[in-house]
Amino acid sequence: MTPDRAQRPDGSMTLITEMMERPLDPGYAAAAGRRREAGLTPATGHRSPLLIIVAVLIGTMLGASALALRTPTIAASKVKLDLVARVEAARAHADAQTRLIASLRDQINTAQAAALVQQSQVGLTTELSKLELVAGTVPVTGPGLVVTVDDATTKAEPDVPNANPRTAIGPDQGKVIARDLQIIANGLWAAGAEAISINGHRLTSRAAIRSAGEAILVDYRPLTRPYVITAIGDPGSLGVEFADNSGGSYLQSLTSNYQVRSDVQSRESVVVPGEPALSLRHAQPVTSAVTRPVPRTSAPKTSAPKTTETSQ
Repeated sequence: MTPDRAQRPDGSMTLITEMMERPLDPGYAAAAGRRREAGLTPATGHRSPLLIIVAVLIGTMLGASALALRTPTIAASKVKLDLVARVEAARAHADAQTRLIASLRDQINTAQAAALVQQSQVGLTTELSKLELVAGTVPVTGPGLVVTVDDATTKAEPDVPNANPRTAIGPDQGKVIARDLQIIANGLWAAGAEAISINGHRLTSRAAIRSAGEAILVDYRPLTRPYVITAIGDPGSLGVEFADNSGGSYLQSLTSNYQVRSDVQSRESVVVPGEPALSLRHAQPVTSAVTRPVPRTSAPKTSAPKTTETSQ
């Protein structure tokens, strides 16, 4: 069956054909025709330079606005960098002063021990050594446990909603917080640890693990990831007791539910440093155990005063 008349190949594309054949809108074409009939000249592009100038001005204004909005960000970045530099400088100064205090304390302890030996106060020297060990002012070496805790690699949500070991819900449950380290350290104490340090900072009766914003502090000194907890104790029972008590269960719960990375290793020898910040709080003279009669005609001879140190 043949059509009565031949159809155009582009018959199905009426809109495109109309736009190609008559690109000027009929209303504009009619206006141009009336302008020609009235004897007026066709419209020219005299407005093009004005449009270009306006476009340039608008672009300049937009650029100036972007720079004005960017200036506070740059200023804030400079202030932040300045604060970071000041914090780092203060931290370096504090570390240098800590090393100086430790060096001076070693000199004082050496001079004190020599003076006590000269005055035959061997028993007092032994007592001071015991008190320093209990107070945590001297380093300790022995077998123990090393517990390493670090944030999850990705932001984690609990697998079991009702198995949340944390009472306070945080924005990122895969991040280690100060309370986690508190519970783990208390679990190690309960397991029989004799000395504990976190990232080289000794935990004593005066030490505190607290948070300041997102930072974790031990005695106002910030910690950096990963958090390495070193504990000295009986190698046969420390690891077993810790795994069975609340601290070990809490650590296992963090690992299982929030992907917090942890590693517990037994070591034959670890070192827990001393706490140099402890200072003398109480001193009293000790009467010499050896007394000698002296003539009344001469001034009485007395031994040099000794001190006992109590660290709180």
